[in-house]
Amino acid sequence: MKRIGMVPSEWIQAFLDENSFDEFLKDNAEEIIGGVGKYQGRKVIVYAHNPKAGQGFITSKGAEKICLLMDKSRELKVPIISFMASPGVSVQEGIASGNAYTKVIAKTIELSGHVPQIAVVIGLTMGAPAYSATLMDFVIFNKVRSTLMVTGPEVIKKVMGQVTTIKDLGGSEVHLKKTGIADFVGKNINEQIEILKKLMSFLPANVEIKPEKTTEIKPKESTLKVPDSPFSAFNIKDFINGLVDGSDFFEIKASFASSLVTGFARVGGNLVGIVANQSKKLAGSIDYLAARKGARFIRLCDSFNIPLLTLIDVPGFMPGEDQEHNGLLRYGAQFCQSMQTTTPRLSVVVRRCYGAAAFLMMQTKSQGGDIVLALEEARIGIMGYAGAKTMIYPDDGKNRSKEYYENYEDPKIALEQGIVDEIVKAESLRARLIELIPTFLEKKYPKQPLKKQLSLP
Repeated sequence: MKRIGMVPSEWIQAFLDENSFDEFLKDNAEEIIGGVGKYQGRKVIVYAHNPKAGQGFITSKGAEKICLLMDKSRELKVPIISFMASPGVSVQEGIASGNAYTKVIAKTIELSGHVPQIAVVIGLTMGAPAYSATLMDFVIFNKVRSTLMVTGPEVIKKVMGQVTTIKDLGGSEVHLKKTGIADFVGKNINEQIEILKKLMSFLPANVEIKPEKTTEIKPKESTLKVPDSPFSAFNIKDFINGLVDGSDFFEIKASFASSLVTGFARVGGNLVGIVANQSKKLAGSIDYLAARKGARFIRLCDSFNIPLLTLIDVPGFMPGEDQEHNGLLRYGAQFCQSMQTTTPRLSVVVRRCYGAAAFLMMQTKSQGGDIVLALEEARIGIMGYAGAKTMIYPDDGKNRSKEYYENYEDPKIALEQGIVDEIVKAESLRARLIELIPTFLEKKYPKQPLKKQLSLP
């Protein structure tokens, strides 16, 4: 593929099947180029901001054009992809452009959960278009050109007296590591489009469609290794690669809140959304950022009928004043709330499973989950021996960790109490999941009671 520059038609052509783009309202609002096309034979709606038409500022006609494209997305029940590079609504036109763009925001919210919405942030994107991007399901940046922010450095300098730069305000690194808005960051526009193509391979067209099953591919890394010591950090991604088809795990928000790993993969050809604890970061604890990340990802999986697979190696929620003050309770509650899905929930206790975080991730039958498996080496309890010993045993200097394991942590205890459904060997886990996932895909989940909205914690 040739290197793609700041030409909207090239962005669209590089993504869509050859000669499949049917441009919509070509003579209206040059700052927006959009229409219907196909990607791998599937219909999609695509539009791009055109920075060469009025610097990309969006007029009321441009906003109306986007709205018509969004209506088409809803009518056809197909994803909508936005290539974004706009500094905002037209200042010259005045409040008419701002008012017109509020319809775009409203329609983005209306489409949420009905069809996938993907923002590919190509260049400088500010103000109302930046909110559009943030409201979408996935946001793809490139490392050099992409920026996303409410207001620019000049306004901040005049109003606040602060001197900053576009990159420091809303560059790819900011949204990759600090805000978590960036789901992916490519090196350049070409790589952004390759990421978009891969993402599309995991997403159904709309809320009414279940993901298609593909041909099973054996993992390239066939061993599922877990350290003998429960205190040794290990990379859960290595474990995932030994579990999923082709060892192909498509991670989302890889550099944000990395004590929790999220992403898409296939197991026996069945699509799953994976949520896993990463013991190499914060020992796998769930901090307030990880809770935010997990809640959003799980809601996306539930929206598009993607079964959830949790891989548990968690010592608990992250303690500390900083965590409490930054809303650990609130975001932990959001994580809790998101877990009440209408799609299958399968859990595997890989190693440690302690505290409230453990029960949140386990999704036992008392929470409406489908099945909880535990590896033979797993430890399940309210807390580990280090935290519990002074509460249970006399302070006589003796090491009673083995006794504690046998009385409180052994997964057989959780099995006897119905908290765990099966204990499996690590080498048998993939085969067992391949057996189980299809059975839950056929399960009829009860309809949710009529309500306007969940009250977000």
